[in-house]
Amino acid sequence: MKPAVSNMLKTRLYDGHKAIPDTATLILSGPMANVVSYSIAKQFPASQLLVSPRIGQADRFVSLPDGTQLQCADHALLDRLPQQGKTEGLVAWLEQRWWVALVCLVITVSGLLGAYFIGLPMAAEHISTRIPMEYERAIGEQSLAWIDARKIFIPSKLDPDTQRLIEEGFAKLHQDLPLAAHYRLEFRHSPAIGPNAFAFPGGIIVITDEMVQKAESPGEALAVLAHEIGHVERHHAMRHILQDSAVATLAATLTSDASSLSLAVSGLPVMIAQTKYSREFESEADEFAFQLLKQHDISPELFASLMERLSEKHGADESTWSFISSHPITAKRIARAREAAAK
Repeated sequence: MKPAVSNMLKTRLYDGHKAIPDTATLILSGPMANVVSYSIAKQFPASQLLVSPRIGQADRFVSLPDGTQLQCADHALLDRLPQQGKTEGLVAWLEQRWWVALVCLVITVSGLLGAYFIGLPMAAEHISTRIPMEYERAIGEQSLAWIDARKIFIPSKLDPDTQRLIEEGFAKLHQDLPLAAHYRLEFRHSPAIGPNAFAFPGGIIVITDEMVQKAESPGEALAVLAHEIGHVERHHAMRHILQDSAVATLAATLTSDASSLSLAVSGLPVMIAQTKYSREFESEADEFAFQLLKQHDISPELFASLMERLSEKHGADESTWSFISSHPITAKRIARAREAAAK
C-alpha cells in the first residue's frame, strides 16, 4: 500500500507588508485549508486556493483568497488543490528535461557561429557592391590623409621617369575594368613599412618606393599592382571594414558601450594599412591578377619571382607593416602563380 499523503506542509508566508516571510503551516482538513503561524490562524475553503504551475524542481506558490501567498517546495499535497494552468503538456515536458535546454543552446551557438562566419561575410559582400564609390573614396582619402599626417608615409623619392613608367603600365592594366574611372596610383616612401602596397577603399592604390626598388623590373611592380587591383574590383577593403564594423556595432549594442563602435571607426586608417586579408580574399585577388596580367601579356611568373624574394628576405621575421604580414605569402600562392604562367 502507498503511504498516505500528509495533510500538513511547511511553507513561508508572504503577507505583502514585510519583505521577510513568516514560517507557516498549511493544513488540509476535508474541504477546508488552514494556515497557521506563530501570529496568525486563517481558514479558507480549499477550493479557493490556487497553486502555481510545476516548473522543474522550483518552489511553488499558493495564492490565498486574502491576497497573501505561501511559498513551499513541490509536494504531493499541492495536487489536491486547484491548479493555475496545466502542469502537463509540452511546456511542462520541456521544463523538466535539462537536455532539451542543452540542445537549444547548441543550436543557438551554432546559429550565431554560422551568422558570423557565413552570414556576415555574405551580407558584407552584398552591401559593399551597393555602396557608392564616392563614399568609398571618401573613406580612402581620409585614411590616406591620416597616415600621411603621422609620417608613416612620406613623399616618394622615386625619380619621375620610374614613376611615369609604372603609372603608364598601371593605366593600361585597369583601363577596361568596371571601376576604371576610380583608380588612382600613389607613390610613398616608408622605411618603417618597407616593400608594400595597399588598396584603399575607392580605388586608391599606394605602392612604396621600397617595393618598386625591390622589383627587378617594371613588370614585377605591375604584378603587385594587379593584385591590389583585384582587391579593389572585389571590394575587399570595404567588405573587411563592414565585417569588422558589424561586429563592433553588435558589441556596442549588447554591452551598451558606444566606445567600442567609436574605436572601430577611429581606427579605420590603421586597420586598412595593416589589413590582413583572409585566404579567400587573397586567393580572389591573386586569380584576378593572374588573368589581368595575362590579358596584357605580362607573365604571372613575375609575381611569383618577386613574392619568392620577399619571402626569402623576411622569412619568419615579419614586421607589423611588412608585405609579408599584410599579404601572407605561402608556397601554394607562389605555385599557383607559376601554374597560371604555364597555362
